[in-house]
Amino acid sequence: MFDEDEARSLLDSLTAKQVEVLDLLAMHRTTKEIARELNIAPNTVDQRISAVRDKWGTTNRKDTTRRYVELLELCDKTTCDFSRVDDEPGGGDDADQDLPVDPVFVLSDARPLAMHREWYEDKGRRPAGLEAFDAKFGRAGRLVAILVLAMIMAMTLASSLAIADALGRLI
Repeated sequence: MFDEDEARSLLDSLTAKQVEVLDLLAMHRTTKEIARELNIAPNTVDQRISAVRDKWGTTNRKDTTRRYVELLELCDKTTCDFSRVDDEPGGGDDADQDLPVDPVFVLSDARPLAMHREWYEDKGRRPAGLEAFDAKFGRAGRLVAILVLAMIMAMTLASSLAIADALGRLI
């Protein structure tokens, strides 16, 4: 696709700070992780990625990262033990943030779910469990239920102690 001279000129058009961000992005880091590692704001990370996308005319983060890794390979450079970005061209919309390599869930990963409420909200479902209890009896009903459960637990504890005392006298 590119020859080595074109690859070098594209890589030379990047600033040192953009290269730092792209190196970490090539290692499948999220915006938040990159920001923490470089001690910058997440918006700054996104701005640097966006500037590279504008320079190269790529459409999303994955395409930008893929092109960066391809250019590095053409110039015989590598990014810290990283060899490839997945090779599926045009594989999906990357408006949502990529998940990190390690299975740690952070609050920023929940943001894309807010865009897809239909995944976890069923419009026609009836409430179950505590939701059904609250719907039927309200807050006062919940308070009464808590008091009744507390009394049952106290009575169970008292009867258990009485049984233990009676068994202790038998022995």
